[in-house]
Amino acid sequence: MTSPMNMLLNSIRDSLKTGDIPVKSRLPDATVPEPFIVIGTHFDDDAPSGKNGYEVLTTDLQIDLFYSIDSRTALEEAIYSVKSQIKHATPQITRVTSNTITDDSVGRDVYHVIFIVTAII
Repeated sequence: MTSPMNMLLNSIRDSLKTGDIPVKSRLPDATVPEPFIVIGTHFDDDAPSGKNGYEVLTTDLQIDLFYSIDSRTALEEAIYSVKSQIKHATPQITRVTSNTITDDSVGRDVYHVIFIVTAII
């Protein structure tokens, strides 16, 4: 039997793979050029719902987009596309937020977009 978290991850991965940006399960080494997406860690919360007191398991999943620093307008198009692919992966997703920074964690300066996907599992 597949766990609800695995089903969520598979739905998001499959949706992202329909796009033009490669999807990785971990941060590749510096020889891999951007753009690429890394499906990262998640944080689960099983707090009781305020509405009915039943336990509801939610998760916040981090997805990272690494993109060449050459064009901010191309980056914004990629963000829009990736966010749309994530949101349409499954109705379990309740929210997608993003934060754009520059960093050098891949060995050179790149745009790094951190998506936080909130879902009910």
